[in-house]
Amino acid sequence: METKKSIQVSFVILWIMMIIALIYGLTGFIKPELLVARSFQLYTGQSYSTYLAESPKLANYLLILERMATGLGMVVALGAIIVLLTSFKKGPKWAWFYILICGILGWGNTLFANITLNNPLLITVNIIGIVLVLIGLIIPVKDFFGKS
Repeated sequence: METKKSIQVSFVILWIMMIIALIYGLTGFIKPELLVARSFQLYTGQSYSTYLAESPKLANYLLILERMATGLGMVVALGAIIVLLTSFKKGPKWAWFYILICGILGWGNTLFANITLNNPLLITVNIIGIVLVLIGLIIPVKDFFGKS
């Protein structure tokens, strides 16, 4: 069975989105201080390194929470990648919905967090992720839902 062109284009867009999600997740999981330091300073007006020196246990707790959050984001992205690679091109409706739910919940969760933290760089990354999910899912919508 040949994959429709719209699903192939969608697959590439969603693959790019998944790579961005994995890079974001890996960054926060391996080096959480990169994400925490910027957001911390934007949110509190204090330097994270100063806070780390003054209150190391609480500062490290923030790193643990960031690592857990981005680890969960990586799990969501990896689950979506598995569906993308194994089922999405075949066109089952459940795969479309799975990617929609993973994409919107994953990117939406971090978007709201970064809006709260007032981090424009990560807000932009999150908006790009959501836009890629929506474009990637709107393009093949007829192929997934056009036939009864």
